[in-house]
Amino acid sequence: MALSTGISEEQLKRWAAAPSETEETKCQNAVRQITTAIKERFGSNVTVFLQGSYKNRTNVRQDSDVDVVVRYDDLFFPDISGLSESDQAIYNSTRVNTNYTFNQFKDDVQLVLENTFGKQMIQRNDKCIEVKENTYRVNADVVPCYKYKKFSTPYYVSTEGIQLFTDKGIKVISFPDQHFNNGQDKNVKTSQMYKAIVRILKNVRNELVDQGGIGEGLMSSFFLECLVWNVPNADFATTTFYQATRNIIARVYNDMKFDQTYNKYTEVNGLKSLFTNGSTKRTPLQAQQFMQSAYNFVGYK
Repeated sequence: MALSTGISEEQLKRWAAAPSETEETKCQNAVRQITTAIKERFGSNVTVFLQGSYKNRTNVRQDSDVDVVVRYDDLFFPDISGLSESDQAIYNSTRVNTNYTFNQFKDDVQLVLENTFGKQMIQRNDKCIEVKENTYRVNADVVPCYKYKKFSTPYYVSTEGIQLFTDKGIKVISFPDQHFNNGQDKNVKTSQMYKAIVRILKNVRNELVDQGGIGEGLMSSFFLECLVWNVPNADFATTTFYQATRNIIARVYNDMKFDQTYNKYTEVNGLKSLFTNGSTKRTPLQAQQFMQSAYNFVGYK
């Protein structure tokens, strides 16, 4: 199938907009049902909040599922890797072990969701527990986790985020609060263009996947959002979506040519390198390939 090319300013403007009120309502319904069920079981021991595209207002219609974090607040995963051996010994001497493991917590969250929505509507995945969509709500990925605390002394936490272990035993650390705050700040400093361009490029990605122009795994939503966040604010300062999108595509494509440039790219949280944290799922070459495909698809010359 030949790819459609040549996208108008009006089409880009439509893609820049947030999902419709109908999609928004279905997202809210999913969040409300899940939060009510979890709070009835765990009460004040947990905090339930959103992360991901819906929380950050970079979601598009085709990807309007929600990520609901269920954080168990009575326990946390400590990171004392930056402490000296003597400070680690001091910390460990005051640490109290618990019999309630993370896997038990994830099992308990799954049981709550099965009792609320029915087993047929629940699917356990490696990182999360999926609540399947119906006519009333969108798909929701429920993410059980503990707090993550990085200690700079045995008594002082310098950075806080969330941590989980996948069912395969892989440790995952993320910083949703910092991601949200940095995204909001970028959006203000670019006159609301940052999130609009992210939504445009997500729609371009979805069109390319649907038409066979790129593979589905080439560019994740998170990866794309991070790439755009690293673009200088000045590149967003145009009067049209057409020119702004071109600026961002060209900037990322060219930055991916030089390791001294792309190694400065971070996740939106500003705390983790985008490419040098051991991930094999995100590479500069993938970013270049996507931006070249997007450039051609929109119809730039």
